[in-house]
Amino acid sequence: MSLQVFLQAKFFGINALLTEESLGSEAFLSRCHWFALLGEMAPRALLAELGLSPLLLGAVTGGRFLLVLPEAAMPAADAFLATLAARVATVTDGRVALVWSSTENLGTWPDIRKRLAAGLRQRRETPRLPLGVLVGGTTPFPYDALVTALRSAANVGWSSEDPTAFLADAGAHQWPLPIAVSRALPPVRRWGVLTADLDNVGPRLRAATTAEEYLQLSMTFKNFVAGELARVAATEEFASRVTVLYSGGDDFAVAAPWDALLDLAREMRRVAGLMLRQLDEQREGASRSVSMAIVHAGRGESLASVYGRSLEALETVKASGKNAISLFGRTLDWAQLKEAIEIKGQMRKLLSRFHASPEFLDELEGFYVDPAAGGDLASARARRRGRTLDKPWRLHRRLRRAVDVGESDAFDKQWDTLLSQLTAEAAGRRQLRPTGYVALAWARLEATSS
Repeated sequence: MSLQVFLQAKFFGINALLTEESLGSEAFLSRCHWFALLGEMAPRALLAELGLSPLLLGAVTGGRFLLVLPEAAMPAADAFLATLAARVATVTDGRVALVWSSTENLGTWPDIRKRLAAGLRQRRETPRLPLGVLVGGTTPFPYDALVTALRSAANVGWSSEDPTAFLADAGAHQWPLPIAVSRALPPVRRWGVLTADLDNVGPRLRAATTAEEYLQLSMTFKNFVAGELARVAATEEFASRVTVLYSGGDDFAVAAPWDALLDLAREMRRVAGLMLRQLDEQREGASRSVSMAIVHAGRGESLASVYGRSLEALETVKASGKNAISLFGRTLDWAQLKEAIEIKGQMRKLLSRFHASPEFLDELEGFYVDPAAGGDLASARARRRGRTLDKPWRLHRRLRRAVDVGESDAFDKQWDTLLSQLTAEAAGRRQLRPTGYVALAWARLEATSS
């Protein structure tokens, strides 16, 4: 009986293709789908080309795959992956690399996993690009119309003539389309991108004691993210509004009108908590947290640019302790998010019930801006006036004069509540709370959208 070999491969550098600011929306979606198909199709095509059973396919998650192969098939597998790696490097101008490692099925799974990881690191640290490949993004990417071709396809095919060109209902080998092809982002004035990541999935997978447990966990996370995201996006509230950019082994990204993003984030956090809680019944002390980031698009900003900023925001959340959400450049835990929603409601109430001028939000803006430093909420007028929080009563007097006499007591109470929520005393001076900053930016966004 032939010795079994584990082969693990991973694609690196895909975000370099996705964050070119000049990309149009359709080209961006095509690249997202090309990356998803690359991870899904490569291991299936390898097995098909080598005449091996599809049952040897292990985990396929987020640009990484694991196969179990007979030792005799390794030379052919290495040759297949070398050809694929060369083609990937060529079509991406050296920005995306395929790296793989293999080891015999000897010893315990933790030892096998460590050998595979060490092999990947070693090959990653000594990349070898094929002769003639340019690095720097000068070669046009050839598959920017992929999403258009796949929207009407039932199957996706692979051909050895170009192993990176995925074919609609054609090719030497064909499979049912393994990903949902996204619709274009609906034309709306205010939109943004949500990125999310289940926390501590890596440690959970590394804690697996057998290959079977590792594969089961990997597929559980992947199926949850893909399945629940598709289910939620298809509900009446989000159907035709949400564009799925990708769903990986433990993360996802979507684009949608601004008013849909937060509701989608909260629903996905809720269902993720239920799933993780079920897993935790078998693993004491495991984390049930989810990190997310929402970034709204500036005027005329490309989808690729907003997506890039959302990735940076998510990394900040992960580095700051996880189980939180980034909004308007501030990281809030989930309890603080609820508080920010309440503060936003207070601001909107002052605008609607007490007929405060919309310039009220401009005045509050000065509370959150250091005139010497500027800031993303700072207007040119606020910086010129150099408004600070030192004398907030001036704003209070202007607002109070505009309020009907019968409403003055209610206005005073509303104002005092709002001011206490916006600021906090620290180091002998008033400082601005992150929840208030988010609430103000949010209220301004809603005011300009209405």
